[in-house]
Amino acid sequence: MKKTGYSFVLAGLALLLLTACEINKLNSAQDHYNNKRYAAAIQELDAYIGKAKNGALITRSEILRGKCYHELGLMARQRESWDLAVKFLKLSNSEEADQALADVYKTLCLKALEQNNQRLALDYVNAALREIPDSQLTPEMLSRRIGFTLDVYIDHDQAWEDYKMLYDRYPNNSYELVARKQIMRIVPNKVEYARQLYSTGYYNEGLVLLFELGKYPVVDTEVNNRMISEAYLGQAESFLETQDYMEADRFFRIAMQYDPAIEAQVSRRLEDVASLYIKRGDELLARKEFDEALIYYRKSFDIIPNYTAAEKAIARLNTLKANIIRAEELNQQAEKAELGGKYAEAQSLYRQAYNLDARNEYRSKAAQMQNMIEATNNPTEFARRIINEYRGGLLNQRIQQQKGVLLRTNNRNEIRDSGWKFLISSGQFKYEARYDLITPTETFFYVWQVNLRDRVITPLNKISENLMR
Repeated sequence: MKKTGYSFVLAGLALLLLTACEINKLNSAQDHYNNKRYAAAIQELDAYIGKAKNGALITRSEILRGKCYHELGLMARQRESWDLAVKFLKLSNSEEADQALADVYKTLCLKALEQNNQRLALDYVNAALREIPDSQLTPEMLSRRIGFTLDVYIDHDQAWEDYKMLYDRYPNNSYELVARKQIMRIVPNKVEYARQLYSTGYYNEGLVLLFELGKYPVVDTEVNNRMISEAYLGQAESFLETQDYMEADRFFRIAMQYDPAIEAQVSRRLEDVASLYIKRGDELLARKEFDEALIYYRKSFDIIPNYTAAEKAIARLNTLKANIIRAEELNQQAEKAELGGKYAEAQSLYRQAYNLDARNEYRSKAAQMQNMIEATNNPTEFARRIINEYRGGLLNQRIQQQKGVLLRTNNRNEIRDSGWKFLISSGQFKYEARYDLITPTETFFYVWQVNLRDRVITPLNKISENLMR
């Protein structure tokens, strides 16, 4: 135990000696610094830092070395040894040295301008902004680069990006105010480009540019907002064309937020949109797609609450649904009356059903009942009338034409004309209609079946079929 304790004591003494030695080296370098022997201090510090063990002393040494380089840089700047000044100030790696380095770059920029070397001057500006982005000279350097990119190298996009950075970081700085006047020369082109974008359907692209311009004091806010409103209006109209009425409504309302003066105009368009919902609902209602139609009618309330046209449309829909249900009930009653031979009653019911729901089926059945009434009262006369009325009396006309042809080759007393004969045919409410023309050499037997229920005439032989063509 005594031996171990003795070892600890020896180790502690060695550490103290080592630390004292390192402190002495640091103090020696500090003495060089205090006496402006910066190169000697740096030489000792480089040798010490490479071998030192004490972290705290290493940090202090590195700080002192940075100060030495800073002083050497300032001396080189004073002597206008620019390359050395830049080298030493970079090696200093301190905030004070960075500010001095930025000042060196500014001085070199001005000298390049005196020599009319625009390219070199811009290189120094770029170096200052790249290497010391947060220096006190950054606003001036940004302003200078804006001037170069606008007037010398005509790079408007870079100038705009630099101005945005300048304003975002140093708003209303004197250099920002100067740059603002410069940059406003290109703003009208940007504004016009934004207008071209949204006017040709590139709404989002135009809006992005307008919103960006609106963040900076280079445009008239009221004018810019009106253009934003115009872009949203155009987008709303495009949604109308694709029948996306909900999106159209949303974009109309956004447009109104940016330009309250268009409230009346937007209100009219919103009513137009609401009326389009009604129109679409009416189309669905005409196809009796009631649920879908009701959805569109109700959507119009999202645009105009308590929209009168929608309320009326919904009332029509409900009435039509009720009428359809009632019409079907009447149809069923009519069918029962028809089966019982009560044709007049059935006809009245079918007509009532048709008045409630204009289905061809109901109209056709009502017409059939009229036929049945007449067929029941006097079937032969009804059959005769059907024949006489067929296509405006076509059958009678053609039979007489055929008779006229026969009279060219036969005497009138040689032609036997039977006239119309009507006989009961097979099947309920069916009659045969006959007409004969007979000569010594030719015979024409015309015969048709007449369906009294639906007034259909069917030829029963070839010559009768030909006569009907």
